[in-house]
Amino acid sequence: MTAMTDLRTGRPVHRPLTDQHLLVVGQTGSGKTTTALALLDQLQQTDQTAIVFDPTGEYAQLPHAVTYRLGGNAYLEAGRLDPGELQAVLGLDLPERLERQMSRAMNALRIQRNLLQQPGPLKKVGRPLARYQSLLNQLSAWSRDYAIAELPQQLLEEAVIPFADDQADYSLCGQTYDREQIRHDWGLLTDLRERLASPAFRDLFDTQGHPGMAKTELGFVLKLFLQHRSSHRTLVIDLSLLRRYERQQGALLSELFKQVLNNRLARRDQPQPAVKIVLDEAHRYLPAADQELSHNGIFQLLREGRKVNLQLLLTTQSPLDLPARLRSQFGRALVHRLSSGDELAALPVVPKLSTASTLATGEALLLAVGEADQLVRVQKPRW
Repeated sequence: MTAMTDLRTGRPVHRPLTDQHLLVVGQTGSGKTTTALALLDQLQQTDQTAIVFDPTGEYAQLPHAVTYRLGGNAYLEAGRLDPGELQAVLGLDLPERLERQMSRAMNALRIQRNLLQQPGPLKKVGRPLARYQSLLNQLSAWSRDYAIAELPQQLLEEAVIPFADDQADYSLCGQTYDREQIRHDWGLLTDLRERLASPAFRDLFDTQGHPGMAKTELGFVLKLFLQHRSSHRTLVIDLSLLRRYERQQGALLSELFKQVLNNRLARRDQPQPAVKIVLDEAHRYLPAADQELSHNGIFQLLREGRKVNLQLLLTTQSPLDLPARLRSQFGRALVHRLSSGDELAALPVVPKLSTASTLATGEALLLAVGEADQLVRVQKPRW
């Protein structure tokens, strides 16, 4: 079975569609989601692995889907975020000095939880520097987690200095608190404390315990699907909770895509099965400006994913919603109904046919570099 037929001949379309990045565009109601579901159905039938990042919960209807719902049976591990990513999620803009201090505070809290196995912040006053450096050297991937609620308090512990007289002992982390610096940073520390305690952060990162309720960390789930070929099953990450938190959603999707790419890059010397990544309504999560793309995980996966057998199927309402540098990463596009000439001109493959404004729901123009345009009708999945 194929996912679509040629509109002119009625014959099945056998051109490969998901062996490279694919852009699916079209106005609301033109058939983008049906196209993605049809292609996923085809991938299941051929026993290929697919991971869907679903902003609305629509893909839970896909048969044989393994669904994890962010804020429901799944959460994100805050320990995976570096200081810059944490700031983006929280909507903070810390000065470079305080960002460096935050990195040190994260490592101190990792030592406190994983090596010393003690609650609260790690006290720096009077602590020998050599002993602390030895503990730092013991940190590794298994000790990534830390008590993030203690981060504001740990930042106070990072503001320690030697005495300013002959009693100064430079073999210690510090002997007293730099109270002038703490007063200067107090407003930012208060903002950090309040945002870490916000309902959004608690929902997304599961920072409060839920006795009797099993939740799985999304990074662990992604790792399993990336490393083991699935058997007619699709992983669906339900991100519908993010609709409440527009400020955080772009940063969080960027982080998840970085996890996917970095997992593959870490094992690039080993055989890895192809994995198709589906991102629906991508314009929700992408920066509008080209200059913001370099650090974005979605763009990084588009640019580097081919090296490690990752292909991205991305849907959006208009190509103009996407930065030009990102559009250029696609060599193939499925164009549903578009009414604007500017939108057609912005496609990564400029169509030779001018029928995109008259296409009925479920019809599309298939474009590929070096190939003739083809009018197709998407076949609804049998289910």
